[in-house]
Amino acid sequence: MGKINVKIFKPFGSSISMQDLPLELMKDFKADLEMIRQLPEEEKQNYRFGFKLAGGLGKDGEFLITPEVMLKWKRNYFDEVIKSYAESHYPNREIQRITINSAWYNYQLKNQWNPLHTHSNFAGIQENPSISTVGYLSIPSDMKPIEGEKEHNKFSGCIEWREGSEGMFQFATYKKEPKERDFYIFPGNLEHQVYPHNSEEPRISFSFNAVIKFKPID
Repeated sequence: MGKINVKIFKPFGSSISMQDLPLELMKDFKADLEMIRQLPEEEKQNYRFGFKLAGGLGKDGEFLITPEVMLKWKRNYFDEVIKSYAESHYPNREIQRITINSAWYNYQLKNQWNPLHTHSNFAGIQENPSISTVGYLSIPSDMKPIEGEKEHNKFSGCIEWREGSEGMFQFATYKKEPKERDFYIFPGNLEHQVYPHNSEEPRISFSFNAVIKFKPID
């Protein structure tokens, strides 16, 4: 028998892209978050964002990213990787603009989590996001398995995306243990959740939602 050519296609389902964060971005975002956390309580209140989010990260778990820092890296990094993600799906369309409509830090302590949710409920004065993202600024060095975790189903500190139904040749979940500098882009309506960790160190990430507009087709 000669060589058998096999091609496997994935014509359905959401796409997730992963890329590395620039080291200078990591430095800027960490410094920005530390500045916010050191503010007097009445000033810090202007940055609190947890009341709009699904998570269980406590009062000091979620803060807005300073606009100047976010806009700097939108120009210098995020626009380019978002454009690559969009053009991989629509290679014949030209992007008109990318608008970030919310951006925040996640400061996750031991035993905290984010339940299963999407980012597609940003309605009213904001347009539903085309994409959502998560980037990892700091991962605990001593992350250990949570009590009861099985060897064949490790989940401590992981992020997990869910879509559709499970079948013999059809997966409904995708789980990753994040590393520092990982940056993920995914559809804004894709369900995802964050599992707790058991480290005394915080796990620090950031997220934002963005709307992508293409130029009209002539």
